[in-house]
Amino acid sequence: MNIFFCKKKRRSRFSNEQLCMQPQIREAVDAWVVRKGYTKRLPTVEAMAADIGIPTDQLSLHVRIRYRKSVLTWRKELRIREAQILLRQFPNVPISVIGEMVGIDDKTNFKRQFFQITGTMPRVWREKRR
Repeated sequence: MNIFFCKKKRRSRFSNEQLCMQPQIREAVDAWVVRKGYTKRLPTVEAMAADIGIPTDQLSLHVRIRYRKSVLTWRKELRIREAQILLRQFPNVPISVIGEMVGIDDKTNFKRQFFQITGTMPRVWREKRR
């Protein structure tokens, strides 16, 4: 007996009005990135959206559409890219301080996130770039 499964078309939970707001949202998010707002210690997506000045659902929608990832993953990648720049610029600054500079206070958490994104530990990454 053959059974065929058919995927139902998912309805967007966002209205046309929300989708039309994307250019303004893009400008606000881009300005936040330029200001390096991702280095602030904002624990939740709601806090990030408030800092940017946009609704939480709009931030989530924008990041999902533009970057194809969750807001927290996107922020993590921004932080680690910034950490890579700082590790190159300041070779004598302790790794824990670099983590704090990009918004990750806990040294172990910083190392774990750095490894998740780059595939190597911050110390090893820095030594290879010297």
